[in-house]
Amino acid sequence: MPVNLSVGMQDFVHRIQPAVSFEVKGVSPIPKGGVHVFSAGGKILAYDGASGTLHLLDEVGRAVLEWFMDKPRAGRGYAARGSQEAGRQPRPGDGDVSVNEAVPGGLVSALCGKFRDEEIAEAWRELRSALGNTLFAPDEILEHEGNEGDYASPLEAGLKSMCLDIAHDCNLSCAYCFASQGSFGGTPSLMSEETGKAAIDFLLEASKDRKYLDVDFFGGEPLLSFNTVKAVLLHALREGEKRGKEFRFTLTTNCVLLDDEKIKFLVDHGVSLILSIDGRSEVHDRMRKTRGGHPTYSHAAERAKAAVRLKGGKGYFIRGTYTKFSLDFDEDVKSLYDEGFRYISLEPAVGEGPWGLSLEDLEAANQSYARLIEFWLDCHRRKDPFEFYHFNLGLRHGLCKERRMTGCGAGYEYIAVTPEGEIFPCHQLVGKHEFSMGNIRDGILRKDLISRFLMSRVPMKPDCVSCWARYLCGGGCHARAAYSTGDLLKPDAISCHFMKNRLEHALYAQYCLVTEARN
Repeated sequence: MPVNLSVGMQDFVHRIQPAVSFEVKGVSPIPKGGVHVFSAGGKILAYDGASGTLHLLDEVGRAVLEWFMDKPRAGRGYAARGSQEAGRQPRPGDGDVSVNEAVPGGLVSALCGKFRDEEIAEAWRELRSALGNTLFAPDEILEHEGNEGDYASPLEAGLKSMCLDIAHDCNLSCAYCFASQGSFGGTPSLMSEETGKAAIDFLLEASKDRKYLDVDFFGGEPLLSFNTVKAVLLHALREGEKRGKEFRFTLTTNCVLLDDEKIKFLVDHGVSLILSIDGRSEVHDRMRKTRGGHPTYSHAAERAKAAVRLKGGKGYFIRGTYTKFSLDFDEDVKSLYDEGFRYISLEPAVGEGPWGLSLEDLEAANQSYARLIEFWLDCHRRKDPFEFYHFNLGLRHGLCKERRMTGCGAGYEYIAVTPEGEIFPCHQLVGKHEFSMGNIRDGILRKDLISRFLMSRVPMKPDCVSCWARYLCGGGCHARAAYSTGDLLKPDAISCHFMKNRLEHALYAQYCLVTEARN
């Protein structure tokens, strides 16, 4: 990925930075999915999946690029000759070459009725200068996959993250809950202090030489057993200090039990908060009721605002869910913004149930994202911005190689632990017994599952290696694949469609921020 967005962001027709020299080797076909051309906000953009570069196109630039993509052998074959013979005038016998700036004759014939020859020639020169560098860049990850000596295995580094299911129980009964209203399909239970401390000891040992470790207090509703949360956190700090390790803590809560005493403890110990609120009161209360069927928005929002105030407006995210019943979710983001929240994430509800999204909902979601971007940009222009989690793609500093190949590290860098101490690859696979890996006392017994999750990465997924979005999503959610297709190597199709739609808008959002900052 580009180190800096000002470098990675290119204007294809009128370059922002000088062209970079390159070499094209051979005349192999263009990899399918290497470059994705799309429109957003009235702009034409092209994203190169391998290099992570975003280009702005005009109409002639789009036409030239799409011709090249449709006829890769002809286009790339001439581009290769051009790179080797830069500056040489065309000669008799060169074949399919126009006398106009050495543009392929087939390209001129295809576009001459739409654009002037000079425009076609200029766009072709710019395409050729980017080819193999920021357009159809070599994919080093795919080229080197399978050569184990090329990189150290992530297994050698050890575990770094743990989801502690403090409670397999909940005070709410949310309609779309993947955890079966908190019980994960089993008997409701709470984690004991002893089990929680043992889980921390297991993480400390399994983390090997890692210094920084992450623990998420999760459920169900973890505040149902807040004494365990406190005891485990303090134990982690003590034991971590002895071993020279530092912990970062997160707690996910529905906010209903988040009283001032709990907030103070969490703030005093630097715990980041994930606060579950869906947006507008009517949207939230439709899906997130108490077990007695009563609405929760008013109290949850009041408690969330109290926590945000004590945290100084930072160190939290509002984490909501949009469903088939709230496809105008941009209004939910606006509502959360109006309530004073500035760190917001909304996730699509993909799954079984009347609330679950389907492909017929994609266009409505597309329109909602488009409206959301305009609101997001307007807030930036008014100098009162908010962060929408899914618009932050990491283009400014780039994503590490491991995160590009697999989004979360489930099963080998990250695990989930139940109240009884059973280990699963991630929190969404808890209770799915074929994914039980062992327990914190005996260790990980299913080494085959470690290998299975380690190898469930982009280069091993046939549908992903040809997808332009492969290194932005990391191959999709393993749990969704397990529940949808039954195969970790086959991502859930509906999730993929919604992901790619969201990524188009996120790329456009980043383009807007960069260009407006330059003006």
